[in-house]
Amino acid sequence: MVPDSVCIIGAGVFGLSTAIGLGRRYPQTKVTVIDRLEPPVLDGTSVDTTRCIRVDYKDPIYAELARESMDIITKDPDVSPFFHQCGMSFVYDGGNDKWADIWINGKVAAEKANEGYPDRMRYYNSPQEVYKSIHGVDSKPVAKGTRWNKGYTNYLNGFIDAEKSMKAYYERAKTFDSVSFIFREVDSIVYGPGSRKARGVKLVDGSIVATDLVIVAAGAWSCKLVNLDGICKSSAIEVAWYKVTKEEEEQWNKMAITTNLSTGINLFPPYNGEIKCLRRSPGYKNTLQVPNPDPTKQEPVKISYPRTVVDHPTDWIPQDAEDVLRDNLAEIMPALAQRPFDRTKLCWLTQTPSANFVIDYHPDLEGVLVATGGSAHAWKFVPILGDKVVDYMEGTLDPTLKDMWSFAEKLQITSDNGSAPRMDGEPQELGEVVRKRPN
Repeated sequence: MVPDSVCIIGAGVFGLSTAIGLGRRYPQTKVTVIDRLEPPVLDGTSVDTTRCIRVDYKDPIYAELARESMDIITKDPDVSPFFHQCGMSFVYDGGNDKWADIWINGKVAAEKANEGYPDRMRYYNSPQEVYKSIHGVDSKPVAKGTRWNKGYTNYLNGFIDAEKSMKAYYERAKTFDSVSFIFREVDSIVYGPGSRKARGVKLVDGSIVATDLVIVAAGAWSCKLVNLDGICKSSAIEVAWYKVTKEEEEQWNKMAITTNLSTGINLFPPYNGEIKCLRRSPGYKNTLQVPNPDPTKQEPVKISYPRTVVDHPTDWIPQDAEDVLRDNLAEIMPALAQRPFDRTKLCWLTQTPSANFVIDYHPDLEGVLVATGGSAHAWKFVPILGDKVVDYMEGTLDPTLKDMWSFAEKLQITSDNGSAPRMDGEPQELGEVVRKRPN
């Protein structure tokens, strides 16, 4: 059932998409979106120079949803100019382990997605072939291949300018008379006296926005608003950008996004005079003690909560993160290996145990719907996520999706489905390893 008023906390992937879905289908419902910053939110997971748009999921459900989303993006006049169908390469070290299994499953999914179009696939069976896929057929590796050894490219995939796209979605959301925005920081959800029934949202200035339903779509910030223990973990991965010359842009302008599953490294083609690289590391956490989000409990709780460039503009990625990036680049893009970074950041993710999203009413609360848990692969579904949230509210969401995105699914003994795999290990405490930007 869709109520008369809805308050959405968070103006990112889930929040804006849901606002648009409600505005389109339920114009009589008053929708208020609250975020501490106006979209595109500078440090939100939804905003970046590039985000991958791909269809080669092992899981046929996500594969179908990803293809549906890609079709919508390519036909959307407001967003399609920001989608660059450069292809996406997946590489591994050639060993026999879980990364090999993920690579094989991805290759099979990519071939299925490109049935009838064999020219969209390319294969590499040696370090030399992988290297040449980036640098051209006349290039020769300068380092002995040890990790970038075997791969394929799916040219159906590509990247999107996530910042410009989120701006476009924000402008679209504003076109609905029923949708309004408040740009102030949220303090907490407000409940009826002595109850767990939500009746509004309290802002840090003390004002309260009354509502029938609160949708928590705040990504890595969600865990301060509701108890997500066992459901989501908030951690950050390292990202860095290099400035490149015009000549280097021309040299690498035909490269695909190149991901090494064995090391977690992602390299993006030149875009706007820079190259982005990141690692899907075990990540970093920022442990804080905060008031208990359960309205019936008094004792504080410890959570990992984002520390970002907004509040800490001089933060720089930890030394171990830089070392791993440079070590990989020495093998695959040696010209960049020792070049100073132009800038870095830690990108905060909301990871679920299974990497399946969360779209479900909070089981311990009334009037609180949680829509988060992007697990590093939700952005590509922006065109349809909001409709899925509205379907859930209506009670019409496909039962398979309802089960996949439920709280109950996360509380079972599950393993990551491989949709956007992270490296093994536990996140480090960020305060112990974060550095200041070098002079």
